Amino acid sequence: MKTETRKERTPGRDQAEGLNAKEQNVDGFDQVFQMLKIADPAFRESLLQRLSARDIELARSLRAKLAQAGIRA
Repeated sequence: MKTETRKERTPGRDQAEGLNAKEQNVDGFDQVFQMLKIADPAFRESLLQRLSARDIELARSLRAKLAQAGIRA
């Protein structure tokens, strides 16, 4: 039986492996926004309602950005 070992990512190792800072940067807000933009309206609203229960400001920000993009949320 073969076991797998997982490497922890560290800035030093990432640089040594040739990854640049842009590849390491993750914009979670934008990723969620992009997902909501293409989501089915019912799913979008369901997700935003659940998110509102945990983080009302984040949900408001996402709704505002969706409205700016002309997407009803």
